[in-house]
Amino acid sequence: MEENAPDESPSQYETKLRDWMSKWYDHAVAQGLVRPPFLLDDAKAERLEGYFVAGLTPSEGAQAFFGPAH
Repeated sequence: MEENAPDESPSQYETKLRDWMSKWYDHAVAQGLVRPPFLLDDAKAERLEGYFVAGLTPSEGAQAFFGPAH
């Protein structure tokens, strides 16, 4: 993801992605999948963005992110 200049507003895509990630985080905390604070590095952010692009719901994304690997 590219960063916007301070005077630029986020794109519609970025706004939707941030909203999705916020809901993803809230769900993960509510389900006990993670405890705050959770640090999101670039690799984790890219992985989450992939779930968003694939059309997963935030709850599906949380299960995929924190669930056991098959």
